[in-house]
Amino acid sequence: MSKDMKITKNELNECDDCGSKNLERVPQKGEVWCNDCGLVHNNQETDAKDNGALLFGEAAHYHAVRNDVDRNRNLGGTGPKMRYGSRGVNNPSKYYLLEKMDRSSVRNPHPFAKRVKRNIEKLYGRHALHILEFLVEMSCKPLTAEQEAIRKKQSKSMAKRLGMPKQSICRKVKGIKGSSEEQNAVIIAAAIVELAGEMGLMPKFDRRATMEQAGISPKQIMNARIRILSHWKAKVTMGWEKLPKRKNADDRREDAIDQAIWHILEGLEVHFSAEELELLSYETEARLSLLNEGTSKALSINVEARMIVCVTMYASMNYFGWQSGAADLLADVFGLTSSGIRSRYDALVKESEAGTFHDNGAFDASNACYDPTSEIHKKNALISKQRLAKICAKQSSSLES
Repeated sequence: MSKDMKITKNELNECDDCGSKNLERVPQKGEVWCNDCGLVHNNQETDAKDNGALLFGEAAHYHAVRNDVDRNRNLGGTGPKMRYGSRGVNNPSKYYLLEKMDRSSVRNPHPFAKRVKRNIEKLYGRHALHILEFLVEMSCKPLTAEQEAIRKKQSKSMAKRLGMPKQSICRKVKGIKGSSEEQNAVIIAAAIVELAGEMGLMPKFDRRATMEQAGISPKQIMNARIRILSHWKAKVTMGWEKLPKRKNADDRREDAIDQAIWHILEGLEVHFSAEELELLSYETEARLSLLNEGTSKALSINVEARMIVCVTMYASMNYFGWQSGAADLLADVFGLTSSGIRSRYDALVKESEAGTFHDNGAFDASNACYDPTSEIHKKNALISKQRLAKICAKQSSSLES
Protein backbone atom coordinates (compact mmCIF):
# COMPACT_ATOMS: atom_id res chain seq x y z
CA MET A 1 0.00 0.00 0.00
CA SER A 2 1.42 3.35 -0.95
CA LYS A 3 2.02 5.99 1.68
CA ASP A 4 -0.04 8.51 -0.29
CA MET A 5 -3.19 6.41 0.03
CA LYS A 6 -2.74 5.81 3.76
CA ILE A 7 -4.29 8.35 6.12
CA THR A 8 -3.19 8.15 9.74
CA LYS A 9 -4.68 10.03 12.65
CA ASN A 10 -2.43 12.23 14.77
CA GLU A 11 -0.65 10.17 17.37
CA LEU A 12 -2.35 10.34 20.76
CA ASN A 13 0.02 11.38 23.56
CA GLU A 14 -2.36 12.06 26.46
CA CYS A 15 -5.82 11.01 27.63
CA ASP A 16 -8.69 13.18 26.43
CA ASP A 17 -10.46 12.84 29.78
CA CYS A 18 -7.87 12.98 32.57
CA GLY A 19 -4.80 14.21 30.66
CA SER A 20 -2.65 11.26 31.76
CA LYS A 21 0.21 10.08 29.54
CA ASN A 22 0.09 6.54 30.92
CA LEU A 23 -1.41 5.07 27.74
CA GLU A 24 -1.43 1.54 26.36
CA ARG A 25 -1.73 1.09 22.59
CA VAL A 26 -3.63 -1.92 21.24
CA PRO A 27 -3.04 -1.94 17.46
CA GLN A 28 -5.03 -5.17 16.97
CA LYS A 29 -8.18 -3.38 18.11
CA GLY A 30 -7.24 0.05 16.85
CA GLU A 31 -7.54 1.50 20.36
CA VAL A 32 -5.51 3.34 22.98
CA TRP A 33 -6.34 2.66 26.64
CA CYS A 34 -5.73 5.07 29.51
CA ASN A 35 -4.35 3.05 32.43
CA ASP A 36 -5.34 5.75 34.94
CA CYS A 37 -9.02 6.46 34.24
CA GLY A 38 -9.87 3.61 31.84
CA LEU A 39 -11.05 5.68 28.86
CA VAL A 40 -10.72 3.93 25.49
CA HIS A 41 -9.68 6.13 22.54
CA ASN A 42 -10.06 5.45 18.84
CA ASN A 43 -6.73 5.02 17.06
CA GLN A 44 -7.80 3.62 13.72
CA GLU A 45 -5.68 3.72 10.59
CA THR A 46 -7.83 3.90 7.48
CA ASP A 47 -7.14 3.77 3.79
CA ALA A 48 -9.20 4.34 0.70
CA LYS A 49 -10.14 0.67 0.21
CA ASP A 50 -11.48 -0.32 3.63
CA ASN A 51 -14.64 0.57 5.52
CA GLY A 52 -12.88 2.58 8.19
CA ALA A 53 -14.99 5.62 7.33
CA LEU A 54 -17.84 3.94 9.22
CA LEU A 55 -15.89 4.46 12.42
CA PHE A 56 -15.79 8.26 12.13
CA GLY A 57 -18.07 11.16 11.26
CA GLU A 58 -21.84 11.38 11.47
CA ALA A 59 -22.35 7.70 10.56
CA ALA A 60 -20.03 6.43 13.30
CA HIS A 61 -21.21 3.40 15.24
CA TYR A 62 -18.22 3.21 17.57
CA HIS A 63 -17.72 5.58 20.49
CA ALA A 64 -15.06 5.81 23.18
CA VAL A 65 -16.08 3.97 26.33
CA ARG A 66 -14.69 3.53 29.79
CA ASN A 67 -13.00 0.24 30.61
CA ASP A 68 -13.17 0.42 34.40
CA VAL A 69 -14.63 -1.46 37.36
CA ASP A 70 -18.09 -0.05 36.69
CA ARG A 71 -18.33 -1.57 33.21
CA ASN A 72 -21.15 -3.96 34.13
CA ARG A 73 -23.37 -1.05 35.19
CA ASN A 74 -22.88 1.10 32.14
CA LEU A 75 -23.63 0.40 28.51
CA GLY A 76 -20.58 -0.18 26.36
CA GLY A 77 -18.20 -1.25 29.12
CA THR A 78 -17.20 -4.56 27.51
CA GLY A 79 -13.57 -4.45 28.60
CA PRO A 80 -10.74 -6.40 26.91
CA LYS A 81 -11.74 -9.29 24.67
CA MET A 82 -10.19 -11.89 22.38
CA ARG A 83 -9.53 -11.02 18.78
CA TYR A 84 -11.74 -12.84 16.30
CA GLY A 85 -9.99 -15.89 14.89
CA SER A 86 -7.78 -16.55 17.93
CA ARG A 87 -7.37 -20.10 19.22
CA GLY A 88 -9.31 -19.37 22.39
CA VAL A 89 -12.63 -19.06 20.53
CA ASN A 90 -14.58 -22.32 20.72
CA ASN A 91 -17.38 -21.28 18.37
CA PRO A 92 -16.00 -18.79 15.82
CA SER A 93 -19.30 -18.23 14.02
CA LYS A 94 -21.18 -17.45 17.24
CA TYR A 95 -18.35 -15.24 18.48
CA TYR A 96 -18.33 -13.33 15.19
CA LEU A 97 -22.08 -12.70 15.50
CA LEU A 98 -21.76 -11.49 19.11
CA GLU A 99 -18.82 -9.28 18.16
CA LYS A 100 -20.91 -7.61 15.43
CA MET A 101 -23.74 -7.03 17.91
CA ASP A 102 -21.31 -5.52 20.41
CA ARG A 103 -19.86 -3.12 17.84
CA SER A 104 -23.36 -1.90 16.98
CA SER A 105 -24.32 -1.32 20.65
CA VAL A 106 -25.08 2.15 21.96
CA ARG A 107 -22.17 3.43 24.04
CA ASN A 108 -22.17 5.72 27.04
CA PRO A 109 -19.09 7.96 26.70
CA HIS A 110 -19.55 9.56 30.15
CA PRO A 111 -20.43 6.86 32.72
CA PHE A 112 -19.18 8.95 35.67
CA ALA A 113 -21.83 11.61 35.00
CA LYS A 114 -24.43 8.87 34.93
CA ARG A 115 -23.15 7.59 38.26
CA VAL A 116 -23.45 11.06 39.85
CA LYS A 117 -27.02 11.37 38.54
CA ARG A 118 -27.86 7.97 39.97
CA ASN A 119 -26.57 9.03 43.40
CA ILE A 120 -28.55 12.29 43.36
CA GLU A 121 -31.74 10.41 42.50
CA LYS A 122 -31.08 7.79 45.18
CA LEU A 123 -30.12 10.22 47.97
CA TYR A 124 -32.27 13.27 47.20
CA GLY A 125 -35.06 12.14 44.88
CA ARG A 126 -35.96 12.30 41.20
CA HIS A 127 -37.22 15.88 41.48
CA ALA A 128 -33.76 17.02 42.62
CA LEU A 129 -32.19 15.22 39.66
CA HIS A 130 -34.47 17.01 37.18
CA ILE A 131 -33.44 20.38 38.64
CA LEU A 132 -29.72 19.64 38.88
CA GLU A 133 -29.04 17.59 35.75
CA PHE A 134 -27.43 20.57 33.99
CA LEU A 135 -25.04 21.04 36.93
CA VAL A 136 -24.02 17.37 36.80
CA GLU A 137 -23.25 17.57 33.09
CA MET A 138 -21.35 20.81 33.56
CA SER A 139 -19.25 19.23 36.33
CA CYS A 140 -18.61 15.81 34.81
CA LYS A 141 -18.47 16.35 31.05
CA PRO A 142 -15.73 18.11 29.05
CA LEU A 143 -16.16 21.32 27.10
CA THR A 144 -17.18 21.23 23.47
CA ALA A 145 -14.43 21.30 20.85
CA GLU A 146 -15.05 24.99 20.17
CA GLN A 147 -15.01 25.87 23.88
CA GLU A 148 -11.87 23.82 24.45
CA ALA A 149 -10.09 25.70 21.66
CA ILE A 150 -11.06 28.99 23.31
CA ARG A 151 -10.02 27.74 26.76
CA LYS A 152 -6.48 26.99 25.58
CA LYS A 153 -6.07 30.61 24.55
CA GLN A 154 -7.01 31.97 28.00
CA SER A 155 -4.69 32.81 30.87
CA LYS A 156 -3.40 29.99 33.02
CA SER A 157 -5.78 30.70 35.90
CA MET A 158 -8.84 31.01 33.64
CA ALA A 159 -7.91 27.87 31.72
CA LYS A 160 -7.64 25.99 35.00
CA ARG A 161 -11.05 27.22 36.18
CA LEU A 162 -12.61 26.24 32.86
CA GLY A 163 -11.22 22.71 33.15
CA MET A 164 -13.66 19.92 33.98
CA PRO A 165 -14.30 19.97 37.78
CA LYS A 166 -14.51 16.19 37.97
CA GLN A 167 -10.86 15.85 36.99
CA SER A 168 -9.46 18.12 39.69
CA ILE A 169 -11.84 16.77 42.35
CA CYS A 170 -10.88 13.15 41.66
CA ARG A 171 -7.15 13.95 41.56
CA LYS A 172 -6.81 15.61 44.94
CA VAL A 173 -4.64 14.12 47.66
CA LYS A 174 -5.91 11.33 49.86
CA GLY A 175 -8.45 12.63 52.33
CA ILE A 176 -9.74 15.29 49.93
CA LYS A 177 -10.73 12.96 47.12
CA GLY A 178 -12.78 9.85 47.76
CA SER A 179 -11.35 6.40 48.32
CA SER A 180 -13.21 5.00 45.28
CA GLU A 181 -14.99 6.13 42.13
CA GLU A 182 -18.34 5.60 43.83
CA GLN A 183 -17.34 7.75 46.80
CA ASN A 184 -16.12 10.49 44.45
CA ALA A 185 -19.51 10.39 42.74
CA VAL A 186 -21.27 10.79 46.11
CA ILE A 187 -18.99 13.71 47.03
CA ILE A 188 -19.78 15.52 43.78
CA ALA A 189 -23.50 14.75 44.12
CA ALA A 190 -23.59 16.14 47.68
CA ALA A 191 -21.59 19.22 46.63
CA ILE A 192 -23.96 19.94 43.73
CA VAL A 193 -27.05 19.61 45.94
CA GLU A 194 -25.51 21.83 48.63
CA LEU A 195 -24.46 24.42 46.06
CA ALA A 196 -27.96 24.41 44.57
CA GLY A 197 -29.38 25.06 48.04
CA GLU A 198 -27.08 28.04 48.53
CA MET A 199 -27.92 29.41 45.08
CA GLY A 200 -31.65 29.12 45.75
CA LEU A 201 -32.33 26.49 43.07
CA MET A 202 -33.90 24.14 45.61
CA PRO A 203 -34.33 23.78 49.40
CA LYS A 204 -31.27 23.05 51.49
CA PHE A 205 -30.57 19.48 52.60
CA ASP A 206 -28.84 18.37 55.76
CA ARG A 207 -25.49 16.91 54.70
CA ARG A 208 -25.00 14.78 57.82
CA ALA A 209 -27.12 11.85 56.68
CA THR A 210 -25.23 11.65 53.37
CA MET A 211 -21.86 11.95 55.12
CA GLU A 212 -22.69 9.16 57.55
CA GLN A 213 -24.06 6.88 54.84
CA ALA A 214 -21.17 7.35 52.38
CA GLY A 215 -18.33 7.85 54.87
CA ILE A 216 -17.31 11.26 53.54
CA SER A 217 -16.24 14.43 55.37
CA PRO A 218 -17.35 18.10 55.21
CA LYS A 219 -13.90 18.99 53.88
CA GLN A 220 -14.41 16.77 50.84
CA ILE A 221 -17.84 18.25 50.07
CA MET A 222 -16.57 21.82 50.53
CA ASN A 223 -13.61 21.27 48.20
CA ALA A 224 -15.88 19.88 45.46
CA ARG A 225 -18.40 22.65 46.00
CA ILE A 226 -15.77 25.41 45.66
CA ARG A 227 -14.36 23.82 42.50
CA ILE A 228 -17.76 23.44 40.82
CA LEU A 229 -18.77 27.01 41.70
CA SER A 230 -15.46 28.35 40.38
CA HIS A 231 -16.00 26.49 37.09
CA TRP A 232 -19.58 27.77 36.88
CA LYS A 233 -18.49 31.38 37.40
CA ALA A 234 -15.72 30.97 34.81
CA LYS A 235 -18.26 29.78 32.24
CA VAL A 236 -20.48 32.73 33.14
CA THR A 237 -17.51 35.05 32.52
CA MET A 238 -17.04 33.49 29.09
CA GLY A 239 -20.75 33.86 28.35
CA TRP A 240 -21.35 30.09 28.16
CA GLU A 241 -23.63 29.85 31.23
CA LYS A 242 -25.84 32.04 33.39
CA LEU A 243 -26.04 32.19 37.18
CA PRO A 244 -29.54 31.88 38.64
CA LYS A 245 -31.18 34.89 40.19
CA ARG A 246 -30.42 34.89 43.90
CA LYS A 247 -33.25 35.04 46.42
CA ASN A 248 -33.52 38.07 48.65
CA ALA A 249 -33.14 37.90 52.43
CA ASP A 250 -36.90 37.62 53.05
CA ASP A 251 -37.26 34.64 50.72
CA ARG A 252 -34.26 32.83 52.17
CA ARG A 253 -35.48 33.27 55.75
CA GLU A 254 -39.01 32.17 54.84
CA ASP A 255 -37.73 29.07 53.03
CA ALA A 256 -35.52 28.13 55.99
CA ILE A 257 -38.37 28.52 58.50
CA ASP A 258 -40.87 26.72 56.28
CA GLN A 259 -38.52 23.80 55.68
CA ALA A 260 -37.75 23.48 59.39
CA ILE A 261 -41.46 23.37 60.23
CA TRP A 262 -42.12 20.60 57.74
CA HIS A 263 -39.18 18.53 58.98
CA ILE A 264 -40.44 18.77 62.55
CA LEU A 265 -44.02 17.90 61.62
CA GLU A 266 -42.82 14.88 59.67
CA GLY A 267 -40.73 13.77 62.63
CA LEU A 268 -43.64 14.13 65.04
CA GLU A 269 -46.17 12.21 62.93
CA VAL A 270 -45.55 8.96 64.81
CA HIS A 271 -45.97 10.61 68.22
CA PHE A 272 -49.08 12.76 67.73
CA SER A 273 -52.43 12.38 66.04
CA ALA A 274 -53.37 14.40 62.97
CA GLU A 275 -55.64 16.67 65.06
CA GLU A 276 -52.89 17.31 67.61
CA LEU A 277 -50.36 18.06 64.86
CA GLU A 278 -52.77 20.54 63.28
CA LEU A 279 -53.25 22.37 66.58
CA LEU A 280 -49.51 22.35 67.20
CA SER A 281 -48.65 23.68 63.73
CA TYR A 282 -51.15 26.56 63.91
CA GLU A 283 -50.06 27.54 67.41
CA THR A 284 -46.38 27.42 66.45
CA GLU A 285 -46.84 29.48 63.30
CA ALA A 286 -48.89 32.03 65.27
CA ARG A 287 -45.95 32.43 67.64
CA LEU A 288 -43.57 32.74 64.68
CA SER A 289 -45.77 35.44 63.17
CA LEU A 290 -45.56 37.41 66.45
CA LEU A 291 -41.78 37.31 65.99
CA ASN A 292 -42.25 38.48 62.38
CA GLU A 293 -40.41 35.35 61.29
CA GLY A 294 -40.18 34.51 57.63
CA THR A 295 -38.77 37.97 56.86
CA SER A 296 -35.41 39.69 57.15
CA LYS A 297 -36.87 41.95 59.87
CA ALA A 298 -37.68 39.13 62.29
CA LEU A 299 -37.21 39.93 65.98
CA SER A 300 -35.24 36.69 66.32
CA ILE A 301 -33.21 37.08 63.12
CA ASN A 302 -29.97 36.38 65.02
CA VAL A 303 -31.23 32.92 66.03
CA GLU A 304 -30.66 30.12 63.53
CA ALA A 305 -33.87 29.12 61.71
CA ARG A 306 -34.01 25.53 62.93
CA MET A 307 -33.39 26.57 66.53
CA ILE A 308 -36.05 29.29 66.56
CA VAL A 309 -38.60 26.84 65.13
CA CYS A 310 -37.66 24.26 67.77
CA VAL A 311 -37.95 26.84 70.55
CA THR A 312 -41.35 28.15 69.42
CA MET A 313 -42.58 24.57 68.94
CA TYR A 314 -41.37 23.78 72.45
CA ALA A 315 -43.31 26.81 73.79
CA SER A 316 -46.44 25.56 72.00
CA MET A 317 -46.01 22.08 73.51
CA ASN A 318 -45.70 23.64 76.93
CA TYR A 319 -48.96 25.50 76.38
CA PHE A 320 -50.80 22.27 75.44
CA GLY A 321 -49.20 20.36 78.33
CA TRP A 322 -47.14 18.10 76.08
CA GLN A 323 -43.77 19.25 77.38
CA SER A 324 -42.73 15.81 78.71
CA GLY A 325 -40.00 14.59 76.37
CA ALA A 326 -40.78 17.40 73.90
CA ALA A 327 -37.22 18.70 73.72
CA ASP A 328 -35.89 15.21 73.01
CA LEU A 329 -38.33 14.73 70.12
CA LEU A 330 -37.43 18.09 68.59
CA ALA A 331 -33.70 17.52 69.04
CA ASP A 332 -33.86 14.17 67.22
CA VAL A 333 -35.24 15.82 64.07
CA PHE A 334 -32.19 18.02 63.46
CA GLY A 335 -29.52 16.21 65.44
CA LEU A 336 -29.51 18.90 68.14
CA THR A 337 -29.39 18.40 71.91
CA SER A 338 -32.47 18.61 74.11
CA SER A 339 -30.51 20.59 76.72
CA GLY A 340 -29.57 23.13 74.03
CA ILE A 341 -33.22 23.68 73.07
CA ARG A 342 -34.34 24.03 76.69
CA SER A 343 -31.51 26.39 77.60
CA ARG A 344 -32.18 28.59 74.56
CA TYR A 345 -35.89 28.69 75.43
CA ASP A 346 -35.17 29.61 79.07
CA ALA A 347 -32.69 32.31 77.97
CA LEU A 348 -35.21 33.91 75.59
CA VAL A 349 -37.93 33.84 78.25
CA LYS A 350 -35.62 35.54 80.76
CA GLU A 351 -34.57 38.18 78.22
CA SER A 352 -38.23 38.83 77.43
CA GLU A 353 -39.10 39.21 81.11
CA ALA A 354 -36.11 41.52 81.65
CA GLY A 355 -37.16 43.67 78.70
CA THR A 356 -33.96 43.14 76.71
CA PHE A 357 -35.77 41.08 74.06
CA HIS A 358 -39.22 41.90 72.69
CA ASP A 359 -41.02 38.71 71.69
CA ASN A 360 -44.59 40.11 71.60
CA GLY A 361 -45.62 37.20 73.83
CA ALA A 362 -44.34 34.49 71.49
CA PHE A 363 -42.65 32.58 74.33
CA ASP A 364 -45.43 32.97 76.88
CA ALA A 365 -46.50 29.35 77.43
CA SER A 366 -49.38 30.34 79.71
CA ASN A 367 -51.49 31.86 76.90
CA ALA A 368 -52.53 30.77 73.42
CA CYS A 369 -51.15 32.83 70.56
CA TYR A 370 -53.28 31.49 67.73
CA ASP A 371 -56.55 33.33 67.11
CA PRO A 372 -58.57 32.24 64.05
CA THR A 373 -60.18 35.69 63.83
CA SER A 374 -56.87 37.56 63.83
CA GLU A 375 -56.03 39.19 60.50
CA ILE A 376 -52.29 38.94 61.11
CA HIS A 377 -52.57 35.16 61.33
CA LYS A 378 -54.73 34.91 58.23
CA LYS A 379 -52.27 36.95 56.18
CA ASN A 380 -49.19 35.17 57.47
CA ALA A 381 -47.53 33.44 54.51
CA LEU A 382 -46.37 30.42 56.47
CA ILE A 383 -49.84 29.67 57.85
CA SER A 384 -51.35 30.09 54.38
CA LYS A 385 -48.89 27.58 52.96
CA GLN A 386 -49.60 25.13 55.77
CA ARG A 387 -53.36 25.45 55.36
CA LEU A 388 -53.20 25.02 51.59
CA ALA A 389 -50.99 21.95 51.91
CA LYS A 390 -53.34 20.35 54.41
CA ILE A 391 -56.38 21.04 52.23
CA CYS A 392 -54.62 19.45 49.24
CA ALA A 393 -53.61 16.45 51.33
CA LYS A 394 -57.15 15.92 52.58
CA GLN A 395 -58.55 16.23 49.06
CA SER A 396 -56.08 13.68 47.68
CA SER A 397 -56.80 11.23 50.49
CA SER A 398 -60.56 11.54 49.95
CA LEU A 399 -60.11 10.88 46.22
CA GLU A 400 -58.03 7.79 46.92
CA SER A 401 -60.64 6.43 49.32
